[in-house]
Amino acid sequence: MIGPTLGYVQLTEGAQMLEKWKRAVVHLECATDSEHFYDRIKRIDEMRALLEQEKITHEQFAEELSGRSRDIRFHGTALFLSHAGRRFLLTARHVVWDERSAKREMEEDAQRMMGWPEHMREHLHQTATERAQSRIFNIIFRVPSIEEVLANQKGEEFLMNLGARTSATVPYTFSGPDLDLALISLDQRDSRFADELVARGFAPIASDDIADWPDSEGQEVITVGFPSSTALIGQVSQHPATAHWSSSHFSVPVTSFGRVSMLHEQLPFYWVDMSIFPGNSGGPVVANDRLVGVVSAQATLPIDAIPEVRTRIPFGKIIKSCYVRALLEEQIQKDRYHER
Repeated sequence: MIGPTLGYVQLTEGAQMLEKWKRAVVHLECATDSEHFYDRIKRIDEMRALLEQEKITHEQFAEELSGRSRDIRFHGTALFLSHAGRRFLLTARHVVWDERSAKREMEEDAQRMMGWPEHMREHLHQTATERAQSRIFNIIFRVPSIEEVLANQKGEEFLMNLGARTSATVPYTFSGPDLDLALISLDQRDSRFADELVARGFAPIASDDIADWPDSEGQEVITVGFPSSTALIGQVSQHPATAHWSSSHFSVPVTSFGRVSMLHEQLPFYWVDMSIFPGNSGGPVVANDRLVGVVSAQATLPIDAIPEVRTRIPFGKIIKSCYVRALLEEQIQKDRYHER
């Protein structure tokens, strides 16, 4: 990571501020399977039956067992944050929500409940819906920086099986879908992911640097993140045996500049006149060296001739940072409950 000086030239105050936020953004790569576990088990059972009937060879059976695992990857940005002596990742909910798996598991639950009494189906459907809305990716990698790759350092730590607990003790908290915020606790189970961040030069932003929202319309703001079209610099070759356990990409953070274009006290979000691209989501929006929001989405409009296709327009939807404090307090309660 770049420190407070560049060679012998002292960075300006603005450049130092920018470096502070660059050192706090983390490039996430969330992995899921193109074939869900439920479908994989069914397919393997079918292939095993064919093997027993000698309709396929052992080689064909072995080939069917490989692949389709962690072969779909999604990118986003998270902010390394510290609060009350604990470390967290703050991001957009949709960055770490495994929508694909959530929908498949809802389908499986619906099939399982067919024929059950209606009052039982209603209760279980509600439970299944709540579980689906908080379905986090089973494994989340960190994309290494170009400096790490040049130094032959790889991101060894990852976040795995965060959802494998009761909702009262999981090391993450989701807002509702409309608010689109998520917080991951990095010190609840073990601190290796956060410790590696610090060892590689990352520095968390203190929660004291969180403002509620920008001062006014027209205020200058920046966001730092990892839009896939510009932040991804290249890929490294991976052995097939290790490809499922890390990201093959490396990247550099990209800064975007703009102004607040719409701010209303009754709305949980505001608009800024800057372009937001896939990969920017979850990134911090900063004004006067304080967090004032989290990137959620880019504005879009339907195309007249093809209504089902939408085109992007250069306005970013930003969630006000005042809602982050409630997530922090909720997650700290979960962490303390887990520590009992």
